[in-house]
Amino acid sequence: MKELLPGDILVFKGGGLVFEILSRILKLFAWDWDRWGWHTGFVVCGNQLCESIACGICLSPLSKYKVENTRVYRWLDTPPTNEKINTFLGSHLGKRYDVAIYLWSGLQYLFRHFWNRRIPRLLDDRFTCWENVSEFCDDMGKPVMSRYDCPMLPDMLKQLEAHRIIPT
Repeated sequence: MKELLPGDILVFKGGGLVFEILSRILKLFAWDWDRWGWHTGFVVCGNQLCESIACGICLSPLSKYKVENTRVYRWLDTPPTNEKINTFLGSHLGKRYDVAIYLWSGLQYLFRHFWNRRIPRLLDDRFTCWENVSEFCDDMGKPVMSRYDCPMLPDMLKQLEAHRIIPT
């Protein structure tokens, strides 16, 4: 992972009991999802990752993740400047984790499955890891998904898979 650039998106393999339970439920509705990716963040600089975890949006060392459990995507056409990244970080670091999105995502899947409709995203100041990455890409000028749709991890991963994959 020495060739990482600021703005690269890292997706980490899921694991553990909670992943096994929730991913199997999610797979019922997102049948084309490979159940691989579960957590995501973006590179701030060569050795730091911006991610949203239980304590909220924070910076973490990349060394806490195993290379073999990571997929790297270069979604942005050019790396964002330090100024743009720092502006984003200044307004997002410390924001709370969005636990409610799991219920909202469940409702989204039901609406899509039975009524072929999307429900809008609640624009709040709490973020899951995929909401954080999605908002970062949007702020950098290349949205991964609509800002107003309820963000769905498999939708985001589908977009990333279709564009600029950097194999690990």
